[in-house]
Order: sequence, then C-alpha cells, then structure tokens
Amino acid sequence: MAAYQPNPRMALYGATKAFVLSLTEALWEESRGTGLRVLALSPGATRTEFFEVVGTDRAAGGTRLAAPADVVRTALAALDRRNPPPSVIAGRMNRVMAFLARLAPRRQVIRAVGRMTAVEA
Repeated sequence: MAAYQPNPRMALYGATKAFVLSLTEALWEESRGTGLRVLALSPGATRTEFFEVVGTDRAAGGTRLAAPADVVRTALAALDRRNPPPSVIAGRMNRVMAFLARLAPRRQVIRAVGRMTAVEA
C-alpha cells in the first residue's frame, strides 16, 4: 500500500513501491498482445517476517495483517481473468484506503500517514 501515498519515516520504501507500481503498469501495456501477463500486486500489511526484520509492527499503520494465502489467491484470481488488470490491491480495506488517498488533499494524506507511523517519545 506504500505505493499509493507518501510515507513519512519510510520515504525511500514508499518511493520504491510507487516506482515499481508505475513500472509494472507501464510494462503491462507494453506487453499487451504478447501472451505475457504482467501484474503489480499491492498486498498491504501481510503476516510475514517483514515486521521482525523492521523491528516493529508500527509499519502496518495499525491495520490488520492479511494472511499470505489470501494475498496469493487475490493475485492468482487476477491473473486468471480473461483480460487481467495491470494492478490489483489485495483486501477490501486496502482498496478503500488507496481510493481515499487519491481523493483526499495530498497534505491531509501525508499528515495522516505521518501520524500513523509516528515514533512515540
């Protein structure tokens, strides 16, 4: 989900996710008609070792962690479509949040994400 809004305290991480989303969607268009299927999957916070490596679960922004099997099912269902989309967001709440992040004023989104990831003193 980091690809859809600025990420205070995780700026480089968010920027790389935004780059990957943009790149993958462009490759999707470039490869149309070739038989190659290209999909950008945005899983949101998922129950993996990521949070152990980061050293905190605050990177999840207080959201519930998705089960890896559910994320895989979302990706495979998208790829199984006759005309697969360039990208898919796993989880209903993640889709809602990405949609709202596009509608809300940018400054509000930055501040909201900043509050969600703030380091407590």
